[in-house]
Amino acid sequence: MFKHQTRKIKPTRRSVSGVISYKKKPLAYESTLERDFIIYHAFREDVKNITPQPVKIPFTKNGRTYHYTPDYYVELDAKLGKSFIAEVKPKSEWKLNWRDWSDKWKAAKRYCKEKGVRFIIFDEDRIRHEALENINFLRAYESLSVSKEEIEVILADIEQRGITTVDYILARYFKSALYRPDGHALVWHLMANKQIGFDVWSDVRDLQMEVWHVE
Repeated sequence: MFKHQTRKIKPTRRSVSGVISYKKKPLAYESTLERDFIIYHAFREDVKNITPQPVKIPFTKNGRTYHYTPDYYVELDAKLGKSFIAEVKPKSEWKLNWRDWSDKWKAAKRYCKEKGVRFIIFDEDRIRHEALENINFLRAYESLSVSKEEIEVILADIEQRGITTVDYILARYFKSALYRPDGHALVWHLMANKQIGFDVWSDVRDLQMEVWHVE
C-alpha cells in the first residue's frame, strides 16, 4: 500500500528542502519540520517504510473538486502498531488555517478509515522531543571509525550479560580517564547503528543508561 510517490518534491525558495538517505534511497522533505519527522521515524524499530507524497485524495470544497496530497505514509510492523498517513504542519499554520483546510483533512480521515490506516497531523509538539534530540546527537557518531575487534568483544559481553549499563562498559573496557571519551563515542556509535538496544526517550549521555543485546 502506498509504495510510490505521487508528487515529486521540488526545490523551493520558501522553505528548506532536501533529501535524507533512508534504506539506501533518497527520502525528500520540504521543510525542517518534515526533515525532523523523517529523522525520528526512520530511526524507529517498528517502522518498515516511509513513502513521501503517497496518494492524491479527492475532496469537495465550495462545490468544486480538488485533490489533496498528504506528506507521508508511514508503514508500521502490523504486530506493533497501525500504519498512518501523516500531514506535517507547524502549529501556527494549522491553527491559523484549520477552517480552510478542514475539508481536505476530513476527506483524508474518511479515506484512511476505508484503507484501515490512521490520519495524523504532526506539528512540532509531536516531532521535536527528547527522542529526536537523542537521535540527532547520535547521528554524529554513526560513521565513526572504530575498532572492529573492540566492538566484537563489547557486543559479546553485552550478549552474555543480557542487559547492562554504559557505565559498566566504560569501567570494564576503558578504565583510564584518558580513554573514556573514546569509549563513550564507541557506545554512541553502537547506539546510532542500532547494534545495541536502549531507550531512545532517555538521556543517551547518562552513564547509568541501560543497554541490551539485540538480535
